[in-house]
Amino acid sequence: MTAVPAAQVSAVLAWAARLAAAGPAAGTAETAAYLTAKAAVLERIAAGRARGGWSPEDVTAAAETAARAREAAGTAALAAGAGITTLED
Repeated sequence: MTAVPAAQVSAVLAWAARLAAAGPAAGTAETAAYLTAKAAVLERIAAGRARGGWSPEDVTAAAETAARAREAAGTAALAAGAGITTLED
């Protein structure tokens, strides 16, 4: 596994900005897809820290952040699957 390319991080950040701009109109399916992409980036960052000799505290913090992102993605995917179209529903 290699470091996360800056372009991939930038793409996820741009996606976050688009969702924020959409506000409540952002659909749960799109939100779930974004959160899944975010979780994947954070998981790669955490793995890189583990391999790169970062302190155990930093590695743990990165892994916990990735796990929370993955959980949020799962919740949004369940909402989308249940027919909830926005997180405001």
